[in-house]
Amino acid sequence: MNLQQARTLSQSSVEIAVSTLPPPILTYLVEEQCWRLEQSYRYQDDAYFITVPQGFKFDLASVPRVFWGLISPFDLSIVAPLVHDFLYHHKGDPPEEAVDPPRMYTRKASDVLFKRIMKQEGVWRWRRQLAYTAVRLFGGGSWGTD
Repeated sequence: MNLQQARTLSQSSVEIAVSTLPPPILTYLVEEQCWRLEQSYRYQDDAYFITVPQGFKFDLASVPRVFWGLISPFDLSIVAPLVHDFLYHHKGDPPEEAVDPPRMYTRKASDVLFKRIMKQEGVWRWRRQLAYTAVRLFGGGSWGTD
């Protein structure tokens, strides 16, 4: 998917061809430059179920545009940044109904989950490692923010 296709995306299922995960239903909000989840999305993390609620907004992946030639936000999957941004937004402590059974995620656990989901979505190993390293080094400022 390219940026032009994203600008016209509205309440569409966004699929990654090699992903083993169900695609989320998203709308790209051009004015806000972010994505909105149109239906709640449920992800199973081992014995835990994480439910990202309908209406959650996220930026897909915070990759500076200057690096898009090497790795663009679309190269990092859809579900991984969705779940990762949701956990970061709540500083690892989402509302009780969002994680069943309830649990907290440390920043590191959230980042490891991000990497694991990217693998499930078929992101190449070097891109997973680069994205994981970037969130470990530079993601702290986003922990607990919108």
